[in-house]
Amino acid sequence: MQKALTLLSFFICPLLCSGQSTSLQKLEHADSLFEVKKYTESFEIYDYLLEAEKNSSPAMLLKMAFIREGLGDYSGALYYLNTYYLKTAERRVLRKMEEMAGKRGLEGYAFTDFDFFLTNFYKYYNLIIYVLLAFSILMLALVYRLKIQLNQSPIVPAIFILISLTALFYTLNFGRDYHRAIVGASDTYLMSGPSAGSEVVDILEKGHRLSYSSKEDVWVKVKWKDNTVYIKEDKLRYLHF
Repeated sequence: MQKALTLLSFFICPLLCSGQSTSLQKLEHADSLFEVKKYTESFEIYDYLLEAEKNSSPAMLLKMAFIREGLGDYSGALYYLNTYYLKTAERRVLRKMEEMAGKRGLEGYAFTDFDFFLTNFYKYYNLIIYVLLAFSILMLALVYRLKIQLNQSPIVPAIFILISLTALFYTLNFGRDYHRAIVGASDTYLMSGPSAGSEVVDILEKGHRLSYSSKEDVWVKVKWKDNTVYIKEDKLRYLHF
């Protein structure tokens, strides 16, 4: 078994390292293009790393936001700034987004203390997972000691195990859901129901940030000025951390 694992790692590790090395080389190349103000070429590489390879850094996202803002694409700039904020929880980025959105009359960028708490949760997501897992293992060991070695009731640590495993299950399955999206196209219709035959509630320009809850076919249920409306899914850019 040990030999099989060693052999497997012999083949897999070079592939993983090669992939990481290639991404790093692309990032360095894009950064060099950015430094000499070849923004279009650098953005294409950044966009590939983000969308195709799901690989990004806060510095890269800031550069992408800078490029889109320079091109007048404020919807794109807000998207990358918001993604940057989800990674860093920096309040100065909130002020930048609020300022940019306010100048253009864009809705959905009023952040609350709960939003700040939620972003910090995303920032320390992996640490939270490790802490919950370690705590569950610790409580399991305590249950074993109380029950088997000391012949005592393990009810209290068993309850803590149940709580921590429930929290771990929820965090792993639902904890990454942000439920925010940015309108990515101008003249986007908000409908009263999930069909093209429904009443038009409003027509939005790109850049507004919406909270969404569920999908029905190609329609997404969103909140707009305290009303529940529907929008075509292809008009949204989902925010992920």
